[in-house]
Amino acid sequence: MMASGEADFQRLGAAGQTPDTQDGRRATGLPYVSFNQLRSFHAVGMAGSVTGAAALLHVSQPTVTIQLRQLEAHYGIELVRRTPRGMVLSPLGEELFELTRQVFGLHGQIVELLGSSATNVQGELRVGGVAPYYVMRVLAAFTKAYPAVTVSLQLANSATVIEQLVEQRIDVGIVGQATLDTQLMALPSSKQRIVLFCRDDHPWNGREGIELGELADEPLVLRERGSTSRLVLERALAERGITPRVALEVDREGIREAVLAGFGVGISTEAEYVDEPRTWKLPVLGADIFTEAFAVCLRSRRHAPGVRAFMATAEKLFDASETSKATPTA
Repeated sequence: MMASGEADFQRLGAAGQTPDTQDGRRATGLPYVSFNQLRSFHAVGMAGSVTGAAALLHVSQPTVTIQLRQLEAHYGIELVRRTPRGMVLSPLGEELFELTRQVFGLHGQIVELLGSSATNVQGELRVGGVAPYYVMRVLAAFTKAYPAVTVSLQLANSATVIEQLVEQRIDVGIVGQATLDTQLMALPSSKQRIVLFCRDDHPWNGREGIELGELADEPLVLRERGSTSRLVLERALAERGITPRVALEVDREGIREAVLAGFGVGISTEAEYVDEPRTWKLPVLGADIFTEAFAVCLRSRRHAPGVRAFMATAEKLFDASETSKATPTA
């Protein structure tokens, strides 16, 4: 039984219908019925009145009336009747209401599923990175916060990681390039101070550091071209009018062995340098030279739960590290 006090409906003609045809022909494929019209009908069935239905749907009463009458007019049927005791569903309306009860029950489950997927991060996350040190700190924090996610890691240079992201062979990455593809979103992940190091029999062994000007005639072992650490060092030298004397170009893994073999002074980041008896770390004096790492993802996928969680984790770690650096110690 529906409550009384409703204004009389005015049946709309064909001009008010929402057609499921194109050029006069019924569309093929999935059967069509207006979801909004069904929502209005179902709300009327639940509330017993247009006023109550409008309140449930947070729309105006005329909107509910129009959508209900469009549904009736489109199929040439009667779903709601006005009686002296109020509004009641017709026999056909009662049948339809039982079906819409199932439909909107499933609708609620769908909303719950989509909502829980946005907050309960699970599944697989494919990560790319330029070096273990830059990635592992973020990965450790991410897997601790989201243990239901299976993580895989591929290591490559920044250009390759960016290429993999664009081709969607990975989901997120940690790279060392500030200039990125416009398809990507980037957040600062970490900063690493550049240091040099020499062999234990080098004249600089035991020193507290070196000035950049001292590198003018010194044989250097540098990373391959395109390396971020090499780029920032060469930029700092160029600002002082110094052209580096490159004795050997080698990848990250080969620099230490090249220095031990006597090719010259090597380049590293402070975090990556391994303190050992055969080499000596040389901080750069009088210049603040560092590389930056960035967490990156495709802009079009930044709202995917796993991607969003990874980026937020990287951003949180970076903010925490910068805060700790800025906070003076007692």
